[in-house]
Amino acid sequence: MRSQRNNETWHVKYLLGNLTEVEQVQAEDRAFADADYLSALEATEADLIDAYARGELSQSDRRSFELRFLTSPERRRKVEFARALATITSESEIRERPAAARPSFMRAFWGWNPGLQLAAAMAALVFIVGGAWLVSENAAIRSRVAMLEAERRDFELREENLRQRLSEEQSRAAAISAQNRQPSDAPAAPLVASLVLMPGLSRAQSRVEQLVLNPSVQIARLEIELDSRDDYPRFRAELRTRRGEEVLSRSNLVKRKSGPGFAVSVDIPASALAAGDYELALQGITPDHTSQDVAFYYFEVQKR
Repeated sequence: MRSQRNNETWHVKYLLGNLTEVEQVQAEDRAFADADYLSALEATEADLIDAYARGELSQSDRRSFELRFLTSPERRRKVEFARALATITSESEIRERPAAARPSFMRAFWGWNPGLQLAAAMAALVFIVGGAWLVSENAAIRSRVAMLEAERRDFELREENLRQRLSEEQSRAAAISAQNRQPSDAPAAPLVASLVLMPGLSRAQSRVEQLVLNPSVQIARLEIELDSRDDYPRFRAELRTRRGEEVLSRSNLVKRKSGPGFAVSVDIPASALAAGDYELALQGITPDHTSQDVAFYYFEVQKR
């Protein structure tokens, strides 16, 4: 009996919005998964509406009830239904048994005529189905919001990583430029043009990464960002033109740390790249020497 009273108290707190956010979610999830628990909630809701219609709620509970129930069209209809039942039941009690204990408004309708019972049952069915749908829709919305939030954080991490890579490449280019300005007996290092490629881009996207090659550029360096799941000991990269003609391939590529993730670098002679669109296919080499497709990257070469 104590457990039953505690459950009813918990149900009333849930219906009045007096639980914590975590407890509210737990109650909604359980109602969605447990039909018996949902039925118990609906019975408590009926009694709560009944008590409100009778004017038996405390001032604080009445205020919470109005904030939670009177803002919803479905629940307002329930309240109006309960008030109508209260009026009918009160009149009947005055005529038939004024001194007897009054039954619950939402349960007393079983003594009515069949037509009124059918109307009340249909209304209750609509309320139950609507409540179950609202619980299900609420859970689906929370799931979609969580997924979008995770995607947003992943995008921000990738964007920060790209900025870091660009800053490193700019520093490297500045160092190479300063070294070229200083006289030295050692042969000058080749001028490098770098491009950072990220997975997930398609050839159909309107924005395609561009690699600009000036006449002085000798090496085109492609920095290929890896997904966290691409855990292979070796990689293979194949570069093709838009028409599928193979330009070159590189094997035994090893990933290296790049910001919060990992990347693979491919150096290509600038003379091997003509102006146009390219596709780079990256494959992971497993320990048993089989290959698995990892991702495809697209970019455009411009020559000036």
